[in-house]
Amino acid sequence: MSPTASNIQTIDAKSRRFGLRIESRLVQVAIAHPLGDGRFRLKIDQIHCEAPDGWLTTAGKPLLREALHVLVERHEMRRETVAISLDGDYCVSRIAMGTTAEVDRELKMLAVRVPRYLQLGPGEKAIGRLRVRTDMNSEYAVTGVVNRSLIENLYDALRSCDIDITWVEPSLVSLARLVGQSGIAGDEPILIADGTGHQWDVGISCAGRLLLDYRPAAATTEASFRGALDAHLSRLRRFCERHRGIASGSLDRLLLFGGGEKLDRAMETFGDSKELKAVKFDVPKIQSLYDIDESERDANNVAVVAAVLPLMIGESTENIPDLLETIRRAPDLTWSSKTIRYGWPAIAAILFLCISFGLVSQRRRTAATHHGDRRTVQASVAAAQSRMIQLAAKRERIGHLERIEQKSREADWNVLFTRVTQSLPDRARLNEFHVDTDGQIRLVGTVLDESTVYDLIGDLRKIPDVAQVALQGTSQTREASGAQFVVHLVTDQMVANLEKESRNE
Repeated sequence: MSPTASNIQTIDAKSRRFGLRIESRLVQVAIAHPLGDGRFRLKIDQIHCEAPDGWLTTAGKPLLREALHVLVERHEMRRETVAISLDGDYCVSRIAMGTTAEVDRELKMLAVRVPRYLQLGPGEKAIGRLRVRTDMNSEYAVTGVVNRSLIENLYDALRSCDIDITWVEPSLVSLARLVGQSGIAGDEPILIADGTGHQWDVGISCAGRLLLDYRPAAATTEASFRGALDAHLSRLRRFCERHRGIASGSLDRLLLFGGGEKLDRAMETFGDSKELKAVKFDVPKIQSLYDIDESERDANNVAVVAAVLPLMIGESTENIPDLLETIRRAPDLTWSSKTIRYGWPAIAAILFLCISFGLVSQRRRTAATHHGDRRTVQASVAAAQSRMIQLAAKRERIGHLERIEQKSREADWNVLFTRVTQSLPDRARLNEFHVDTDGQIRLVGTVLDESTVYDLIGDLRKIPDVAQVALQGTSQTREASGAQFVVHLVTDQMVANLEKESRNE
């Protein structure tokens, strides 16, 4: 997470501050050593890029990481506070000023235009925001825009060095702050131009704030740069008067940053200009804030001094359009967090062993419990088997008694006898009603007409509880007019007893 205002303002007064300036072919670092009286001693160091296309490319990324490691080791920057500014070749700034409603309207329009900033390259864009109230009726907002893939690669390279990144802000914003701190223009607007990148990056600064980030498309040479400014100077002046409400000053001065022959050519190109007075802007002398060797006050070092300036004056994060606002993934790590981060394999191994030991112990306790339960279950099974044997013996005894009861139980022969006699035809007479030992009933009787015997058989079959009726035979009686019959009856109870006995057998 980005540090809060209290984080910046409570930095140890004796600790050093670092500012990094990253451009296409140069990385600079400004080291601010506290002097004990609220002031600092500035030292500048830098490394040039050997890659043909600069640092912020696929081929230059390893070289950038190596260069950052060199600077970090050389100046003992690990775990130190570092503020970073990014060259205008890779980011742009858009400013909104006015009432709250006007600023809201401009920011909504800007949110629609940001994805189409093709001058920053294809792909998704990342932004950093700053919005402050300047007075009771006005607000000031800055939106920094950068290619997401570029700032992610830059962030990865910076984090690999194990430094505390406070923010990454557009270089032109930090330059405008330095111009305001130097007091060179007072409260009047002034043109500033940074020539360290591939093309000239132009802005309007007023009272330490950037009012406009203006990048002429054709400003790749000093001549085209002057032509673009001459063609748009009147328009820029009207912009200050109408859109920014700045009536003082005529926007007739131009501060040039950068170094080498490019700056000299620009000074020569603007030498005869009547509309603009070009001034080479070296690192300003601010005695109340810092000391710097005269040899390091070169105009090429202005941008890196501007990068470390907010840390020296105690600027809070709320006043910085941090380009890492939507990118930053990893927070600054405490020592405990770093221990977890780098020692996680050992921690994971210890946890694995502890969990494994716990599982094994649990299994052992479960096995011991099961072993004791097994004996209990075996005893219970033996007792159950004994009870089942006893129960089977009792069941067999009960069955035997039931069979005895069934065999010894006498049927209600009176009822059956009555039903038989009532079923006899009028010309039939019953002589014997005999019950055998096996339960069969033998009927012996006479009829006057032998044909009546068949009617008798049909009537006997209709008697309830009679299962079978069998005619054993007929014979003539002593009287020529009569016939004797023998019939066997089997009851339903006798059939049921026979079936039950067969099942038991």
